[in-house]
Amino acid sequence: MKRYPDIPLLDQDGLHRIPLRFYALLLLLLRPYLCWIVTLVMPEAERKAVLSFFYPLSDDFVRAVLIAIPALLVLAAVSQRVPYDKKLRRGRAKKFWFALWRQSRWLLLGVAAVDLYWTISHLPAYVALRAPGLLLVVAALALSCLYLLRSRQLRLVFSEWPEDKKA
Repeated sequence: MKRYPDIPLLDQDGLHRIPLRFYALLLLLLRPYLCWIVTLVMPEAERKAVLSFFYPLSDDFVRAVLIAIPALLVLAAVSQRVPYDKKLRRGRAKKFWFALWRQSRWLLLGVAAVDLYWTISHLPAYVALRAPGLLLVVAALALSCLYLLRSRQLRLVFSEWPEDKKA
């Protein structure tokens, strides 16, 4: 068994560190929102080309945004995963966020599975020529489903929530 003495397993609050793969997974699942933000920044002439790279039909984009709403809630729960400390003025350990955080693994798995199904079922003809980015998305979504099912570290991360610090 390999040992990594230089890598700390816990963060400053005594919780398991959230792996970087989890953040990459969130980026993958929130790609409709990221594309939306990128297209809002671009000139009007290039907006349609950027969106059509991942979403050949505009209806697919709207559906992808709706599918990714639970991933937005998980992103909000990640931001609330700090203990309340009156001195530092940070964090509020709410029961809602904790309940959502405990179920986040299954929420993300559901979002990834629905997104994978939707992406595969709506692949355009000649996908390798017209929208090659969709093939990468399909492979990444399949790997993310496996990661959510098999990762032991994510099970530990989703099972804990920080305690409030005493004043």
